[in-house]
Amino acid sequence: MKIIPTRHLIIALAGLALVACSAENNEPVAAIQPKPVRIETVGADTQLNSRRFVGRVDAVSTVDLSFQVGGQISELDVQQGTLIKKGELIAALDQSDFALAVRESEVQKEHAQKNLERIKTLVDRNMVSDSAFDQANTDHQLQSVALDNARRNLSYTRINAPFDALITRRLIDRFSNVQANTPVVRVQDVTELRVRINVPEGLIALIGGRNGFKVEAHSPDYPEQVFPLEYREHATEVDRATQTYEVVFGMERPEEIEILPGMTLTVSITRNGSEPLRLVSVPLSAVDTDSNGNFRVWRYDTERNIVTPQAVTLGTLSGTHVPVLTGLEPGDTIVTAGTNLLSDGMSVRPFDHF
Repeated sequence: MKIIPTRHLIIALAGLALVACSAENNEPVAAIQPKPVRIETVGADTQLNSRRFVGRVDAVSTVDLSFQVGGQISELDVQQGTLIKKGELIAALDQSDFALAVRESEVQKEHAQKNLERIKTLVDRNMVSDSAFDQANTDHQLQSVALDNARRNLSYTRINAPFDALITRRLIDRFSNVQANTPVVRVQDVTELRVRINVPEGLIALIGGRNGFKVEAHSPDYPEQVFPLEYREHATEVDRATQTYEVVFGMERPEEIEILPGMTLTVSITRNGSEPLRLVSVPLSAVDTDSNGNFRVWRYDTERNIVTPQAVTLGTLSGTHVPVLTGLEPGDTIVTAGTNLLSDGMSVRPFDHF
C-alpha cells in the first residue's frame, strides 16, 4: 500500500474546495422574495365628523364698578342676580357737597367773567396795562377749568350700567362711606354669553378655520332646546395639564330660559353639509419617522406591489389610533406593521397569515 504524504493530501483537499466553490458560484442566484407586510385601506373617521364637549358658560367680561370720587353711598337698590339695562342707575353717592362745589365754581367763574369785561374796558381806554388784562383772562380760564372739574366730579357720583349688566355681587352696603376707586358692585356683561370648551390639537386646526362646522349647545335641563354657537376666538397656547386648547363661542342670551355664567352645557361640533369630513385615522404602528424626525407612513402601490413614504401631519393620539390631518385620503392603502424595515421602492407583498 502506497502512503500519500500529508502535504500532498492538504493540497488535494484545497483543490477540491476551490472546485466546489467555483461550481457553486456558477449556479444561478435565487430571486429575492418580496417582504411580507400587513396592509390596511384607511377610511374616513366618523368620530371626527361629530364630537361632543363639556362647555362652560361665561360672560363677555366681569367688572368691579367703583366711584371715581369718595363719599357716602345714598342709593344702592340693585339686587344680586338681577339684570340691569345699559344706562340704568346702579349706585349713587350723596351729591350735596358736589352740588355745592359746582355752584361755588359757577359763582367764581361769573365773577371772573365780569372782572375780565371790566379790565377789557379799562384797557380800551388805556387806563390799565395789558398785563392786567392777561391776568384777568387767566383767572377767567382757571375758573372755567374749575367749574368743569366740579361738574365732572358731580357726574362721578353716579354709576350707570355700561352695558346690559348682570349684578353678581354687592361689595359695599348702602350708606357706607367709600374712598375713590373702591369696588362697590360686581357686574357681568351678558349682551351675549360665551361658551368655552377645550379641544385636542387634532381638532383645533379645523375649528380654527371656522368653516364647514355646525356648533350647537344643549342644556340638560332643557333637552328640547338647541342653542346655536358662533366662533369667537381660540387660545394658541396649549394647556400644559390637559394638552388641549381653549375655544370660545358666542351664544345669544335666551330670554325665556335662565342660563347664567358658571353653568355647563353640552357642545356638539358636527360637519356642516352632506359631504363628510375627509379625515382618516391610522394605527399607531403605521406611523414612522424619517431621518429628520418628521412623521410619515408607507403607502402601498397595489399595482406595482411597492411601498413609498408619505409625509403626514398627525393629531392627538386617541387609544390605538391617531388622526391624520394632512397627507392621506380615505381609500389609501398603507403598511401598518414593520415600517422600520422598509425603504423607498421596496417590493412587498400583503401578509395573509402565519
